Amino acid sequence: MPVKSFIMKSKLILTALLVFSLVSCKTPYKITEMSGNIVAMDASFDPSPDRKMESLVNKYKTDLDKEMNIVIGSSEQLMDYGVPESLLTNFTSDVMKKYADEHIEGGADVAVMNVHGHRSTMPKGDVSIGNLFEIYSFDNTIVFLDLKGSDLRKIFDSYARMGGAGISSNVKLVIENRKTKSIAIDGKPIDDNKIYKIVTLDYLADGNNGMDAFKNAVENNNTGATLRDIMIDYVKEQTRTGKALSSKLDGRITVIK
Repeated sequence: MPVKSFIMKSKLILTALLVFSLVSCKTPYKITEMSGNIVAMDASFDPSPDRKMESLVNKYKTDLDKEMNIVIGSSEQLMDYGVPESLLTNFTSDVMKKYADEHIEGGADVAVMNVHGHRSTMPKGDVSIGNLFEIYSFDNTIVFLDLKGSDLRKIFDSYARMGGAGISSNVKLVIENRKTKSIAIDGKPIDDNKIYKIVTLDYLADGNNGMDAFKNAVENNNTGATLRDIMIDYVKEQTRTGKALSSKLDGRITVIK
């Protein structure tokens, strides 16, 4: 776990315990002031480390670094992530849909992912396994959902409120004043009574990040395949066929001010 993340989680736990203890006390105490600071967990906390343990850690670190630094592909451009659409969210969403098209009879209707399912940018030039572990740092798994059109409409309403996210290129979403102005899938409006085949991540399928309507799915199939693994496989396949990675902003999400 990253140091800052560990510290922040520890502080939250301590704060929760403090609040609980104050609330549970019979004496009516109340918090009047709270303060804190970031403490870097560095060598100053352990001036005399265990040399055997240090040697063991360094051995595994060296082996891990070798594996992470293996170059498996190349990107034509720097891909960043953000809203309403971005090179990296578009790229990831389209690979997810391609994966689903190969594993679902008749293919998927829509790929959906959250912007912050990414944790780094795709570099221009060489792409290593380590780069993909940085970008897709969570162990999110790919989920196939069967979802009624009326619920899919609610998903896009959530997208509109958050200003955009990751969707596959066959979708055109127009947002105005944080509301859905129009939606088209393969050039057609959503049919509220139709069952759509969705590919998404387990985190979203569980209703997180405003995707509550996914919990209404009539079918939920968690493939167990991680997003990171399918992205690594895709990059390797592109390299095998002599292709570099690329993406584009194609207007799949338009925001009217």
